[in-house]
Amino acid sequence: MQPLKKFALVFLSLFIFAFITLATWLYSKIDGSLPILDGKFPIYGLTDTVDVMRDANGVPTIKGTNRLDVAVATGFIHAQERFFQMDLLRRNAAGELSSLFGDIAFKHDKSVRVHRFRQRAQLIVNQLSSEQKAILAAYTQGVNSGLKYLNTNPFEYLLLQQDPVEWREEDTILTVFSMYLDLQQQEGTRERVLGLMKSVFSDPVYQFLNPKGSKWDAALDNSTYSSAPLPELPWPAARSETTSRVIDEVKQQYNSEEFPGSNNWAVAGSVSKTGSAIVANDMHLGIRVPNTWFRASFEYQVKQQPVKVTGVTLPGTPLIVAGSNGQIAWGFTNSYGDYSDVIKLELNNDGQYLTPEGYLPFTEHKHVVAIKDKPSRSFTTKETIWGPVIGKNAKGELLAYKWIAHHAGAVNLASMELESATNVKQSFSIAHKAGIPSQNMVVGDKQGNIGWTIMGPIPNRNVPFGETPESWATGQYLWQGLLSGHDYPQIYNPINNRIWTANSRVIGGEDYKKLGNGGYALGARAQQIRDNLFKIEVFDEQALLSIALDDKALFLSRWQEFVLTKVLTEEVIKQHPQWQQAKDILSSNNSLSATVDSVGYRLVRNFRIALRDRVFSVINDNLSKQDQAFNLAKIRHQLEQPLWQLVNEQPDNFMWQPDETWQDTFVKAFTITFNDMTAEQPLAKATWGQQNTAKIEHPMAKAIPFFGKWLNMPASPLAGDSYMPRVQGKAFGASERMVVSPGHEETGIFHMPTSQSGHPWSPYFGKGHQDWVDGKATPFLPQQTRYTLTLLSY
Repeated sequence: MQPLKKFALVFLSLFIFAFITLATWLYSKIDGSLPILDGKFPIYGLTDTVDVMRDANGVPTIKGTNRLDVAVATGFIHAQERFFQMDLLRRNAAGELSSLFGDIAFKHDKSVRVHRFRQRAQLIVNQLSSEQKAILAAYTQGVNSGLKYLNTNPFEYLLLQQDPVEWREEDTILTVFSMYLDLQQQEGTRERVLGLMKSVFSDPVYQFLNPKGSKWDAALDNSTYSSAPLPELPWPAARSETTSRVIDEVKQQYNSEEFPGSNNWAVAGSVSKTGSAIVANDMHLGIRVPNTWFRASFEYQVKQQPVKVTGVTLPGTPLIVAGSNGQIAWGFTNSYGDYSDVIKLELNNDGQYLTPEGYLPFTEHKHVVAIKDKPSRSFTTKETIWGPVIGKNAKGELLAYKWIAHHAGAVNLASMELESATNVKQSFSIAHKAGIPSQNMVVGDKQGNIGWTIMGPIPNRNVPFGETPESWATGQYLWQGLLSGHDYPQIYNPINNRIWTANSRVIGGEDYKKLGNGGYALGARAQQIRDNLFKIEVFDEQALLSIALDDKALFLSRWQEFVLTKVLTEEVIKQHPQWQQAKDILSSNNSLSATVDSVGYRLVRNFRIALRDRVFSVINDNLSKQDQAFNLAKIRHQLEQPLWQLVNEQPDNFMWQPDETWQDTFVKAFTITFNDMTAEQPLAKATWGQQNTAKIEHPMAKAIPFFGKWLNMPASPLAGDSYMPRVQGKAFGASERMVVSPGHEETGIFHMPTSQSGHPWSPYFGKGHQDWVDGKATPFLPQQTRYTLTLLSY
């Protein structure tokens, strides 16, 4: 037995030694991927010394003598803090994720490659102005220097068992293209959905299901558009032979009503306590670890004039995206204008497509996709003079796609000029030449002026069109380049001293025709923000923050009354006595809010979604059979108006009703809602916070057994939802929230989820996240310096 014990002891010792060696190696790799926070280091590309001073939250102040040096330093710290995030953004747009993740990403890569964004990015780099090229080159030098100065690769590459690829100048352009993919439609889905509906339904039905306006309209010019009446004849009166009925219960998962966009608003200096304008902005995006944005403050000189600008940057780009420079403050919401068109192609027997110049052959492009641990895969895409072929419609017709993102002016660095702009009107001229996904820009200046305009390119159509796919073969429809700056819609110093936008229609009349409708939000958020603004006579930053955190469910107030009077009737309660508790909860709650402890909010909110999906289930089922690309969820926000008319007027000529009676539909929708909320728990515990619990994760967390959860943010219950100013889902919401008055940045407010860092060992990992959850006011400006990094020229 003695030799066996010795052997066991030796084996155990070797195992412990091997484990310690492995753990030490792993620790050194992870620790070595932390950014450098202190010290002095020479950096190629600098013309002078740059100081990077971080506060306790990791927010840097980058102080250089000129903008080029600041770009180098910005690239350096972006690479050190966020290179993996930057890598995902460029690969996402280029269709190159498969080389990192394998086959699982091939479907995405194939869908994106049709746009040939890497080739377009290379062309854009070559056409930039000399000043913008210099900034791009400086930033790229900084990124690659920052990557090299890490002791080891960012820890995500250790898990992937790969090395990062150096940054190239076109990768910054690809980063902006990735935002196009996030904020606009890459396949014209909404237009294709409406096109199928228009081809299948009679015109009264189509107009009813595609309303031009509703009671929720909150345009800045007070313009309104009416909705269509209920069709009088039996309907949908489809031109299709498919009229099957869906009688099974709709499986309801209460998908989020997420709407990538944002809120922003401003008040003029005449109604502010600072005497300057005050701008509030919260940009809504999917949230993960690390956050989309990286906070920073830049200090440099332009023509011997000092510039100090603070706000958020997008890692992968060298610019302040939204913020304040002491003279102006600005922010964005996604504008949802119509920036693309789906084109029906007419072919001849030789496989050519018809154009105003006659039949032409398709241009073909071969794509080779590298796939991790497997052979590459190749495929070919086709293009027309208008854009790439994206698929077929229900009739089998080929479709091409004309998208503003394909235009040479889609991306540039002109927005950098906002960093040194001094007033609203100057900001307008910058906005109209900027190359970003077109946004509602709200801006205010130190003199107290406020304004709204579109920032980013707008197509100049020869006539208003583009709601549904059309043939462009005759030349009847075409784009005449981009809209010129002097034709852009804009509002300057409105008489009411207030401006608001929230992804819904902002303007009417001729300006609306210039923008078109790319799928506006309903308007309930904008209306609630507008009404809150008019309740206050004099504003400070806290007043605007309170508007941003408003979670009152005004949009659902009529639905609460509907449930009480039309659904939970005495007769229904007799049949379902367990629903009495739900009725008591709703009856005692006069004002619904999306608070974490609200059961009533969750009841009404989920019932409305269940009812909507059930009412339109037969339509969705039938049209999906005709075109697999059809999904009524793509226009779900505009269905509120026809849904409300249907369930209140309860017409007997609606032939695609899923149940025998309207009351049956109401009861079945409530059954789904109630059963979901009371599964394995009493109703009183089914709070909104239970359903709306944060799931903000690092993309690599699931790949790390046991320890991956430490990369994620806490699973906190979250207040807020979609149809109110405080937009918040499980992993969606305000990716930043700022309230700032130019010239008074020291009293400004800022929130950001997750933190500056995506590295779990960073001293500021997760710092500031709980303040974002709680809505606690925190400073806009960087605070006392904790770490100082000096970058030296050589």
